[in-house]
Amino acid sequence: MKLYIIGNGFDIYHGLDTQYSSFGLYLKKNYRAVYELLLEHYGFTDLDPKNASSISDPLWSDFESNMAGLNIDSVLEANTDFMPDYASDTFRDRDRYSFQIEMEKTLNYLTTDLYKAFNEFILAVDFPIISKDKIINLDKNATYLTFNYTDTLAKYYKVPNDNVLFIHEKSENNKQNLILGHGITPDNFKESPAVPPLGLSEEELEDWNNYQAEQYDYSFELGKQTIKEYFSRTFKNTEIIIGKNKDFFSSLTDISEIYILGHSMAEVDLPYFEELVKSVKADAKWTATFYSPDEKTHHFKVLTGLGISNISIVTMQEI
Repeated sequence: MKLYIIGNGFDIYHGLDTQYSSFGLYLKKNYRAVYELLLEHYGFTDLDPKNASSISDPLWSDFESNMAGLNIDSVLEANTDFMPDYASDTFRDRDRYSFQIEMEKTLNYLTTDLYKAFNEFILAVDFPIISKDKIINLDKNATYLTFNYTDTLAKYYKVPNDNVLFIHEKSENNKQNLILGHGITPDNFKESPAVPPLGLSEEELEDWNNYQAEQYDYSFELGKQTIKEYFSRTFKNTEIIIGKNKDFFSSLTDISEIYILGHSMAEVDLPYFEELVKSVKADAKWTATFYSPDEKTHHFKVLTGLGISNISIVTMQEI
């Protein structure tokens, strides 16, 4: 039995404009505040359709992984004007929360608005008419695991929906909650509490504690904890997703042929592949498509790293 694993390269091969750089251009046009935050606090390149190097920028092409690149210190510093001036004659208790309110606005831009924009972007993707020589020889009765959000398999290959698992959900309406995110456990972003140096005398320890107390600012800490929620809200928890789809993975015991079509096999999605290796036949044949020589090398390295020996790396046209 066959299993097809579908990635974004599959949609791009069929002429769909689903590149993350295209999503960036969508943000630039329709969600300017979100776009500017990505440039300022992540280091994303300002996209220019006339500048090929900006469109191929690796930060954009590996957008999901780079969602973990939010520079918290940069965000905090950019909003220090909203910190309360306790010595001011006009200070009011409500001013303690002004900084936190700004952090909540930034958090919502980078989560709620970004995810809303991404779903809108996918819904707006056109399905072009493709020539017969673009059609791949797929078995529509096989099992499909797609990481995409589009209906490409049904539109071009008449693959029944019952044969397809949309592991990150399918974009069907404006209220869809699509799964998009980085793969770094949020605990990795937690700060360790300050610890006094060893060997301090009682007096030195008291001075150290007094210094720490002087550095503490209630308003600043509220704001910092608020923006740090970003990392948990954008975390793609593959363990939970796999658990929710355990019936699918347990149904793959008879799979002897696996075809990976247009998937980058980025680190953020490796837990899925690890689960697949455990689920299919041990001697299954794995075939992956590549777009560039570097990608061919990467795919072979990833698959061998997963303990797979029966590997074939081919172009999409060779499937």
